[in-house]
Amino acid sequence: MRVRDDPVSILHTVAATLNQVPDVREAMTRILPRLTRALGLHTAWMFLFETGSTQVADVAYTGLPPALRERRARPLREGACRCQDSFRAGELTRAVNIVRCTRLKRATGDKGGLVFHASVPLLSKDRRLGILNVASPGRELFSAEVLRVLSAVGQQVAVAVERSGLFREASRRAEMAGRLEQAVARIYRLHAEGDIAEEVVRTLTGTFGFRSAAVFTQVAFSWVCLAHGGRGPGPRTVPGSGPLPTAMLPSEPFHPGGPDPGLLVPIPGRDPPAAVIAAAIPVRDAFAETVLASYAAHVGLALTNVTLLSRQAELGALLERERLARELHDAISQRLFSSSLDLAALAEEVPRELPAHALVESARTHTRAALQEMRALVYQLAPPKSGPLGPLLSALAPRSGVYIAVEADPPLSDPVRMALLRIAQEAIQNALRHAPGSPVSVRLREESGSGLPYLVLTVEDAGPGFDPRRVSAGLGLGSMHERARAVRAELVVDAAPGRGTRVEVRVPTSAAGGGLTP
Repeated sequence: MRVRDDPVSILHTVAATLNQVPDVREAMTRILPRLTRALGLHTAWMFLFETGSTQVADVAYTGLPPALRERRARPLREGACRCQDSFRAGELTRAVNIVRCTRLKRATGDKGGLVFHASVPLLSKDRRLGILNVASPGRELFSAEVLRVLSAVGQQVAVAVERSGLFREASRRAEMAGRLEQAVARIYRLHAEGDIAEEVVRTLTGTFGFRSAAVFTQVAFSWVCLAHGGRGPGPRTVPGSGPLPTAMLPSEPFHPGGPDPGLLVPIPGRDPPAAVIAAAIPVRDAFAETVLASYAAHVGLALTNVTLLSRQAELGALLERERLARELHDAISQRLFSSSLDLAALAEEVPRELPAHALVESARTHTRAALQEMRALVYQLAPPKSGPLGPLLSALAPRSGVYIAVEADPPLSDPVRMALLRIAQEAIQNALRHAPGSPVSVRLREESGSGLPYLVLTVEDAGPGFDPRRVSAGLGLGSMHERARAVRAELVVDAAPGRGTRVEVRVPTSAAGGGLTP
């Protein structure tokens, strides 16, 4: 089989078309009919492979017989064939005759008389970009001249594919950079950890094209899923021991769901990280991974801002509590103390046999009780700013009538110490308010979990209990959970009607010096 037109004219036509149309898929739709006419052929089809892969991404064709054209050229899109296998193995380096085509052999129906075809590799700097196939009815093989022309055409098409890919990649990067800028602006407008996690998932699955995504935060010895979106139900809790992976298979714990491989990217802000992003994408994409890492860095800054705003609000609340404590101590407590002294002096002056003496003693008793309650309130508003947790808990006993057991008292950071103290105070107040007269115990101890020690604070009463699912916010459970989350602790409330209440907080102990970090 020989060339019908001048080879130079054929190459010029191909080059002109490729230069006019930047999209290779559209260009090949135009070129293939012209190429087949110039070569005196009737049928041609081309496989384009995914970037950096030998998986078929697209198929262009012209003049296909019914057996190959049915169902949108499904016989060309499905299954493997000899030319593709040779191409993947690096054996197809120039245009050759394929005398035994498995696709033609498998096809059923009208094949248009096709028996043989020529395969032309599309190579650019050893990169395998695709395969061009041409065919004509009959059993005549393609001549050496035709194969040389086809090889030259293949080189032109390969350069065009490479150029088109670079253009698409540059456009995609510019578009993703713009999307990243908008996504970053959105997260900086949020002021709650949960809202940021939900926005991250929406952005990754909706804006950046990840199939599924999840955000985890570390609580005690577990990673808890804050938000999830995309394919599959997604993970909920993952044990927190051991090093974190970077890449994941669908069956692994941090994987956000679906059949695609996943990436795990730490959210900067702490070392080791206290939050991570898990995302799944069909094909490993270096630029998409770079965008994800950049986005994670901004998410870390947004979460840091939330923490700083929360601490600023908490600092303001602490300053106000200290001001109130000073006012109560300097004004009301002093007046109650003075009244107690006056009543004591009056009791000495009033004879015991008179009814007025009993009234004075009653007033004196009530004044001493009010003074004791006021001192307890002042302590709760503004406890000491430093020192071990044990003495601070023990100081609650004479003021609230609870049993305190301190079995371990390791050094704690100020945020952790204050969080545990406030949780204990809230739990004790709840017990005294809702279970008056029942014994209340507070226990501070160390245990081991996942091979590491952790501190456990337990507040337990034998009162009437309650149903945690139906409790109102007035019990302070919300504030206790918030305080625990702020220091990466785990808080569990075990309660049921008729069997008391148990509040337990677990905080991991740092391996460095036994201190606890928030």
